[in-house]
Amino acid sequence: MYLSLNWLKDFVEIPESLTPEQLGLKLTMHTVEIDGIKKQAEKLDDVVVGEILEIEKHPNADKLSIAQVDVGEIKPRQIVFGQVLKVEVGCKLPVALAPTILPTGQEIKKAKLRGEMSEGMFCLDQELGLAKDEISAHFFGKEIKNGTSIIKALKLDDVIFEVDNKSITNRPDLWSHYGMAREIGAFLGTRMITNQLRITNYELKSKIQNPKFKINVQVEDFELCPRYMAIALDGIEIKDSPEWMQKRLVSVGMRPINNIVDITNYVMLELGQPTHTFDLGKIKTNIIIRKAKDGEVIKTLDGQDRKLDENMLVIADDKNPIAVAGVMGGANSEVDNNTTSILIESANFNPISIRKTAQKLGLRSEASMRFEKSLDPNLCEMALCRIIELIKEFCPDAKIISELADEKKYFLNQGPIELDLEWVNKRIGKKIEEKKIIEILENLGLEIKNKKNNILIITIPTWRATKDISIPEDLVEEIIRIYGYNNLQPEMPKITMQAPEINSERLLERKIKNILSVGAKLTEVYNYSFISEDQLDKLKIKPLSVIKLANSLSEDLTILRPNLVSGLLKNIKTNQAKYENINLFEIGNIFLNSPGNINKDNKTKDVLPCQEKQLAIIIASKEDNLFYNIKGIVEYLINNLGLKVDFKPAKIYPGWADKKIIAQIKVSNKEIGIVAQVDNQIINDLGIKKQVAIAEINFQKLCDLILLTPEKKYKELEKFPSVIRDLAFVVNEKILYNDVKKVIAYFNPLISHVELFDVYQDDKLGIGNKNLAWHLTYQADKTLISQEVDKIQSDLIKLLEKKFLAQIRDF
Repeated sequence: MYLSLNWLKDFVEIPESLTPEQLGLKLTMHTVEIDGIKKQAEKLDDVVVGEILEIEKHPNADKLSIAQVDVGEIKPRQIVFGQVLKVEVGCKLPVALAPTILPTGQEIKKAKLRGEMSEGMFCLDQELGLAKDEISAHFFGKEIKNGTSIIKALKLDDVIFEVDNKSITNRPDLWSHYGMAREIGAFLGTRMITNQLRITNYELKSKIQNPKFKINVQVEDFELCPRYMAIALDGIEIKDSPEWMQKRLVSVGMRPINNIVDITNYVMLELGQPTHTFDLGKIKTNIIIRKAKDGEVIKTLDGQDRKLDENMLVIADDKNPIAVAGVMGGANSEVDNNTTSILIESANFNPISIRKTAQKLGLRSEASMRFEKSLDPNLCEMALCRIIELIKEFCPDAKIISELADEKKYFLNQGPIELDLEWVNKRIGKKIEEKKIIEILENLGLEIKNKKNNILIITIPTWRATKDISIPEDLVEEIIRIYGYNNLQPEMPKITMQAPEINSERLLERKIKNILSVGAKLTEVYNYSFISEDQLDKLKIKPLSVIKLANSLSEDLTILRPNLVSGLLKNIKTNQAKYENINLFEIGNIFLNSPGNINKDNKTKDVLPCQEKQLAIIIASKEDNLFYNIKGIVEYLINNLGLKVDFKPAKIYPGWADKKIIAQIKVSNKEIGIVAQVDNQIINDLGIKKQVAIAEINFQKLCDLILLTPEKKYKELEKFPSVIRDLAFVVNEKILYNDVKKVIAYFNPLISHVELFDVYQDDKLGIGNKNLAWHLTYQADKTLISQEVDKIQSDLIKLLEKKFLAQIRDF
C-alpha cells in the first residue's frame, strides 16, 4: 500500500521539522513497516516544460522525426523522437535535458541518432515515475512558461511511503490515509484536522428530499453480509476527474478512469471502505445479496467470464448477478460514458468468505484485500456520505432520487475492558505514569469511562473492535508500541542461579563408556529391547522367566529381552564376515518376569515388571584365550573406576555359558556379575564361526559400590626402594588362581603386591598341569637386603610346595 504525505497532512498536523525519513522511521517503530520512501521530485531537476517550434522528418529513418524545442534556453534544442506520442507544433510537454538520469534509471545523453544529434527526450508519465499503466503524457497550456521545471509545473512536492502489507494484516483501520493519520497523531501527540473531512456527524437522511422510489434490498445471510447500504443519484455527467484528484490517485498507484469511478477509488484510499457504483439504467431496483448458484457465470469488469460456485456471495437483481460481492463488479452493470444515473453500494462482507472467493477466482482486488481484514461496518455510512459529497462537488446537477437502503445486523465487542495499571507496569517491566497511559489510550481513540482502585474501564472504538482489541493484553501492546519499544531499557531477569542436580548414575555411565571405548578400544552398540522366541530357545532361557508382548511389532520381536547377550550375539553373527576380531559393549535395560519397584499408576499398588540396567561386554575371535582377555577388560574397567576386582567360582550358570569356563565378578566382596565363554553348542546353533566370551555386570550394583567408595586421598611415595622378584611354578590345572594369590599375598607383611603375569600349559609340563608366573613386590620402611628377601622367598616356596604340590621352575 502507498501513502501520500500531502494526503496525510489533510487529516493530521505533521511538524515541518520532521523529515519524511524521520516520519518513516517513526511509523516503522510504532505502527507499520515502511519498505521505501519516494520523493516525487527526485531525479526530475533536469526535466522542464518544452514547446515544439518545428518538426521535420528524419532524413535517415522513416519512423523518426526531428523537433526544434524551446526549453527556455538561449537557443532551441534539437530532439530526435519516435511515434509513440502524437505531437505537433505548439505542443508543450515534459523534456529531459541531456545529460540526466530519470527516476526509472534511464540515462539520457547527448548523442547522434542515425546521424542526427539529439539533445534530450520527450518524456512519458511512465518515464517520469508518475504512472505505471498504459502510455500517457502531460501536455501543458500556454500559461506555463517554457523552461519551467516539471516539479513546479506539476506541483510534484509530494512524498510517497510504501507500506509492507503484511505488517497491517491485523489492522483493518490502517488500510486508508485517514486511519494512518489517526495513528500518526497518536504517536506524535498532534491534533487531528477533522474539518478537512466534512463527514463528521454528517446526517445523510436529512439530505434526501422527495425520493422518487425505494430500493428494495434483501440480505439472505447476515453472517456473510452484516450491512448493506445503497442509494440512487440522477443528474450524473461522466467526465474526467479534477486534476488534483487524478494526481493523488496516480501518486499512490491508482489509474484515473472517470469522475465516478475515481471518486469511489479515492474514498477507498481515504477511508478504507471499498464501494461500488452501478449504472442504474442497467439494473433492477430490487437488490438481492445471495449465494451464487453452482455453475452460475458472470463477466467481471476486467472482461473475464467467471464461473461461480454455491459458496460465493454475489450482488444480484431480479434476473442476474451484477457483482461478485467484495471482489469486483459485473460488466453488465458497468458505469460508462452514457451513464446518467447510478446506484451506489456501500457494504460490509464476511472476511473469510471474501478471501475464499478471491482465491478461487484468482482475482485479488484492492477491495477484496480490505474486506479480508474485517472492516468496521460503521465505515459504510461514512464512505457513502463522502462519495455523495464529492459527486455533488464534481456534478452540480446530481441529486438523490431514492430512499436510503440500510439493511444491517451486526455486533461489535466494544468491551468494556478493565485495565489494572499496576498489572500493566508489571507486564511492561517499567513504570509508566498513569497520566501518560491515559493520554496514549485517548489519542488512539479509546474511551476511558471510569476509574476505580487504580483500574481503568475502557471502551473500544468501533474501528478497533473487529478482532483487533478484545483483551487487556491487547491494550498493553498498544501502550508500549506508542510509548516506544526503544524507550525500554533491557534488563537481565533477576533470578537465583542454581546448578542442576547431579545425576550420579548418568555421569558414571558416561565414564564407563569412555573407559571401554577409548581405553579398552571397544565399540558401543544399541540394540532393540525385543527378541524372538527362537533366540530364547537357542540361548536356553526358560520361557517362564520372560515377558511376552501383547501387541508385538512383528513375529521376530515378541519378547522383552531378559539380558543383553541375545542382541550382542546377533551383532557378532551379522559382522563376523567383515572383521577378524569383534569387541563390543552395550548398556541398557533388561526386563524380568518378577515384580519391580515402579507403580503402574497412582490408583493401585500394582507394579510394573522388574527392570534392571546392565552392562554387557562381548569379544569374538578365533583365538583360544578369550576368557582371559575379557577378564582383563573387566579388570581394566573396575580398576579405572577406583575399585579392585576378584574372580570367584560361579554358583549360577546361564544357559548360554560354558560351565567349565565361567567366573563370578566380585567387587568389595559383593557379586556384581559373571564372565564366561559361550558354550560351543550355542555358538554353532546361532551360526557363529568364532569363539565368543561375554561379561555381564549389574550396572546399579556397580554404581552403588562406586558411590560408597571413600574418596581417594594422597599417599606419599615410599621413602625406601622396593624389591621385585619373579616366581614361576607348575601346579595342577584344577588349582584356582585366586587361592594361590591369597596364600602368597598373606604370607608375609613385606609382600606388598602380587601380580600374575603369565599362565602357560603344555604337554611338557605334564598332562593336567599349568604354569603360573608371578611378580612379587617386597616393601619395608627400610632398605631391604638380598638375604632378607631370599629368606622370605625360600620359605614361601616351601609353603607352596607343601600346600599346592608346586614344582618351582627357573627363569
